[in-house]
Amino acid sequence: MKKIRKTIGLIVMFKNKEKRFIAALQTRGNFNTEKNKQETYKSASQLTVHGGINEKESEINALLRETKEELGKKFAKIIELNKNKIIKLNRVKNDKISAVNFGLMLAEIDLDKIKINKQTDGSLRLISKNEISNIRELKPSDKTNGIANKNEIAMFFDDIETVKLAFKKLTK
Repeated sequence: MKKIRKTIGLIVMFKNKEKRFIAALQTRGNFNTEKNKQETYKSASQLTVHGGINEKESEINALLRETKEELGKKFAKIIELNKNKIIKLNRVKNDKISAVNFGLMLAEIDLDKIKINKQTDGSLRLISKNEISNIRELKPSDKTNGIANKNEIAMFFDDIETVKLAFKKLTK
């Protein structure tokens, strides 16, 4: 029996100065420091935080660990201090993966604490609700080729659905 990969995700949102809701996505860079090799799906967008859940690790501990690894200690501390405000957006389970995704509304200034690992060459991408219709689903060829047009937003299907849910559930 093949082992099911367990993953966790978090999408962080805030209200900007113009009172519009904004979601913070993470754009994959060129290098995967965990695997010490070139990144797959270069320049694709994903949730603010996304990663694996280790054996015997709770979902919240996995989320805090992944946040620290991807976005730095200071931002992980903000997530930890606001963990009671985190809401579950969805849970997807099939024969290959078990994923749970959460959402959190923060203040825009909290994003200043994000420190993306410079070795990865990744970045943050901020999107508003009206940009959701512009997101396209990743294609198999994107795995090796990456996303050539840096203005294009390409994501895995389940992440697109999570972004839609975040705007629906966190902006009530």
